[in-house]
Amino acid sequence: LYRRRDLVMARDLSSILLNAQSQELTVRNAAEHQLCQWESQSLPQLMVALADELSEEGRNEHSRQLAGLHLKNLLFARDAHISAEKKRKWYTDVDANSRSHVKIACLKVLRSANPQAAHAGALVVAKIGALELQEKQWPELLGQLLKNMTTKDVGNSNLTKTSTLEALGYLCEDLEEEAVDQTETNQILTAIVDGMREDGAITVRVAAARALLSSLVFTRHNFDNETERTMIMQVLCTATKSPDEQLRIIAFESLARVAALYYEKLPQYIEALFTLTLTAIQQDKDEQVSMMAVEFWSSLCEEELEILEETNSVDQSRTLSHRQCARYVCAAASHIVPVLLQSTLVKQDEYADEDTWNLSAAGAICLGLVAQAAGDAIVPDVLAFVESNILHAEWRRREASIMAFGQLLDGPKPELLTDPVQTAMPVLVRTLKDNHTLVKDTAAWTLGRICELHAQRIPQGYLQPLVESLGGALQDSARVASQSCFALHNLAQAFERAPRSRETNALSPFFRPLLTQLLAATERRDWQDHNLRGQAYEAVNMLIQNHARDMRPVVLEVMQVVLQRLHSTFSTVVVSQDDKEERYQLQSLLCSVMQVITRAVDKDIEPFCDHIVALLLQVLNNEHAIASEEAFMALGAIASTVEQAFDKYMGDFFPFLIKGLRNYADWQVCSASVGTAGDVCRALESRILPYCDEIVRCLLEDLQNPTLNRQVKPAVLSCFGDIALAVSGNFVKYLPSTLQMLEQAAAMKISPDDEDLVEYITVLREGILEAYIGVVQGLHDGGGSPFIKPHLGNIFQFLEVVVNENGDDPSLIKNSVGLIGDLATLLVQHAEEVSVYFRQNFVVEVIQEALRQDSLRDIALWTQTKRDTLLS
Repeated sequence: LYRRRDLVMARDLSSILLNAQSQELTVRNAAEHQLCQWESQSLPQLMVALADELSEEGRNEHSRQLAGLHLKNLLFARDAHISAEKKRKWYTDVDANSRSHVKIACLKVLRSANPQAAHAGALVVAKIGALELQEKQWPELLGQLLKNMTTKDVGNSNLTKTSTLEALGYLCEDLEEEAVDQTETNQILTAIVDGMREDGAITVRVAAARALLSSLVFTRHNFDNETERTMIMQVLCTATKSPDEQLRIIAFESLARVAALYYEKLPQYIEALFTLTLTAIQQDKDEQVSMMAVEFWSSLCEEELEILEETNSVDQSRTLSHRQCARYVCAAASHIVPVLLQSTLVKQDEYADEDTWNLSAAGAICLGLVAQAAGDAIVPDVLAFVESNILHAEWRRREASIMAFGQLLDGPKPELLTDPVQTAMPVLVRTLKDNHTLVKDTAAWTLGRICELHAQRIPQGYLQPLVESLGGALQDSARVASQSCFALHNLAQAFERAPRSRETNALSPFFRPLLTQLLAATERRDWQDHNLRGQAYEAVNMLIQNHARDMRPVVLEVMQVVLQRLHSTFSTVVVSQDDKEERYQLQSLLCSVMQVITRAVDKDIEPFCDHIVALLLQVLNNEHAIASEEAFMALGAIASTVEQAFDKYMGDFFPFLIKGLRNYADWQVCSASVGTAGDVCRALESRILPYCDEIVRCLLEDLQNPTLNRQVKPAVLSCFGDIALAVSGNFVKYLPSTLQMLEQAAAMKISPDDEDLVEYITVLREGILEAYIGVVQGLHDGGGSPFIKPHLGNIFQFLEVVVNENGDDPSLIKNSVGLIGDLATLLVQHAEEVSVYFRQNFVVEVIQEALRQDSLRDIALWTQTKRDTLLS
């Protein structure tokens, strides 16, 4: 049977692969079904057959390419869990002989005369290489690839070199940095640099340049060696002058990557790089080349800003920084800024979409980064350009000058921009009526930046013309109207710190007309363009969030409009899937507004809650991820506001809550439902008890589920604290599993080099601390000190880790100090047994450090008092 299946597979594979691309649905489905069946029943034989199809020179050109792509997809998936399963199958389901056959065949195809087949082979070789080199398998791979770079015995050596370099490039993209040792890195680099020789064919040099770009992350040891570093830099600098545009693009992209990876190695090359990049920005005929030369300076700015931020953090924590900022951008600012202004900002594409990445956009972003990195130094040059061009007859000059001003607003000292902002405001407001859309668009965006960064510098008496002009711009094209929403959002946000209890504020006179205009904008025919509807509702939310007391009746009127719109979505005629998605997106936005209104009007929401909750439950019943997420958050806001009165909704709401807590596929919904569960616990307090068993069971399942996105888990931990606070001593039944789970989470170790994981651990520790605080406070109310004593060693060990590793995070330190105080309060009757924990040096040090910070002093004094009482 197996032999017959193999023969059928070998005979039919070519036609099956081609049929899988058919336009006829029945033909395509049948072919895809057959491939899936072979994969599930005969994976080794399928892989061998695909490798043979790819490597045999007489086969159909298209089917060879498809065989390579299908083989690659059997080895790799974008989803990490699926990819791990494919790797497992490669080693457990595919026998060693079949794996060897596939590898030999794929290496063979790199020497094919067919470019498409050789390219597909490069992809497969890289995927297998990434799997095997990380397991220290296939040691002969790099030797074979090097041999391809030097051999002369094939008919088309340039094509062989090109496909081999492609394989090396893809391999470097897929490999983890620690997966290759220095010897292997040297082998890869030798092959790549050899391919970039000036006397080589251009196709080979381009492939080598791409491979070098991908390999730079592995070459730290080589960059530490001056000879090797200089060789790499010379090769790249030479490539920037090549007649081939593609090679120049990749070379400048590589230099930008070098700036990010090896900033500290730049001193001896910076003058040459300065000349090369500025010449390319000004003179290169290919816009993509100029853009990559601009990217070098953007990367340099980002790196210097990161170093300066690190230095600032180090200064605050009184430790030594290991990186020094050479301030290259500041030194070059007087040269780079005029080039950006005159050679990039004025190169707008009149017909490009808003998000199109072109030279003008790259130059604008770079100018903004230069403003942050060089600060005050660039102000005179930019202001001179603005003054010369803001009233220019040529629209490109007007738009470029406004864009330059907008990019200048973040970086220099604010007081240095007071006069320029006040001078520019009248001109910018008038420019909202310019005869060119791009000029109006940029003017509205720049006004939004002023409202975001310099609202207090808007001239006295100029608020009315600003608001009226932005309101008028809501009637303009969708592009301009969307930017006007952005500006109004930022203007409203500027009132965020105003006391909520204030009877009125400066926005009150414009509040009703602005909300009317924004709500009208959400129903324009072109609401889909430039995310106009989303931007308008965001502005509505911010206005409502920061309204003064005298506008409360207007907010309640808007609430009725929102509820009516939400109600009408359920009767909307849905013809297509697009209609259905459109409805759910609108429900999501309206639920978001309801959440904001609920939190903003507080107890004034109570008379309307029955109607609101009924509509929100109807949204949840549709089970659409985006709408459900917002509905959960709106329900959480209602629970927080009405508190124990929310109990009457629990019968209807609880099934939806449990379904949300178990929604592992849509992790954002799961996360929102966890947050809502916490809100409900805090609101209902002991009335949550009848629902606790099921909630706790779901939360424990969330923590144990490996497929659930890890971002949910800190909130889950925190939710245990909310439950403990709500049910007090009744939490004892959940205590063993809760403490075990908290101790497991607290024991998680990370590498400081993994920035994403470092950030996650910080959030995780926040969740752990919040859980411990809730549990300890809950046990105190319920007389549960005997239950916590056996776990004190682990709790204080965790606290010491947090203090030592996160000492510069005010939130974590605040919660750590608070937890120490809570423990002292709980255990004061057991002082003799537990005092050793409270006498530890780190406990004394963290309280003293908190006492030195204004924002933490109150909680530190309280904790110090509780600790002293326990130790007295």
